[in-house]
Amino acid sequence: MCRYAAGLLALLLVTPQAWSNTTLRYSGVARAGGQVAYVEDHTVEYADSGRLLTARTVYRSEAGRPIAEMRSDFRDSLTVPAHVIQDFRTGNVQGLRREAGRVVLFDQDRGQPERTRVLNDADAVEHILVGCQGLNYYLLDNLDRLSPGQVVPLRFLIPGKLDYYDFQMRRVQTSGPQITEFEITIKSRFLKLFAPKLVIRYDRQLKRIVWYEGLSNIRNDAGHNQSVTITYGDTPK
Repeated sequence: MCRYAAGLLALLLVTPQAWSNTTLRYSGVARAGGQVAYVEDHTVEYADSGRLLTARTVYRSEAGRPIAEMRSDFRDSLTVPAHVIQDFRTGNVQGLRREAGRVVLFDQDRGQPERTRVLNDADAVEHILVGCQGLNYYLLDNLDRLSPGQVVPLRFLIPGKLDYYDFQMRRVQTSGPQITEFEITIKSRFLKLFAPKLVIRYDRQLKRIVWYEGLSNIRNDAGHNQSVTITYGDTPK
């Protein structure tokens, strides 16, 4: 979800309204330049208690062909889940794992040796450390705690770059009580070339994400970063 800016969309998941079922399924349609860029199919697993366990996201072309997949495990961390992202078009595999209690970023192109970076404690100083889908769950947990205008510093892990980028997030004052909007400003000059900011909207009554605008977590078919808008809803029956 995370080469260069990857991971910024895959972090957009939904919280169920009740815990009678342990599996939640939903979908999102991403558009770029008014055309469908891809479709996301999400499957999220919860314990009976409501604790988030794992998530799987399959990215498909408009015609239905799988183009990428992401698997995340939240059992050790809600904001920095272990995850693996595979691009079926290029063969690239990247993600985050834990070794001896340390966070390890990894990236591997087809036929090439794996590259890794081990993070240390200083990498999270004065920032909320987030990776892949972790930001979404941080926001869902704090919809009622973050005040309009409050600035929150984020440090987002980018396995495809074996690095991280700093962001500033703030809650935007909205006209009605049902929708909560967050605006995330990118500090990196490079990423600003593709999208100067990210915008995420949640439905407070449904406790779910409904809209996203900004950098995609997967590249287009030409291998370039892309900016998209995504609308989320139930998976079609």
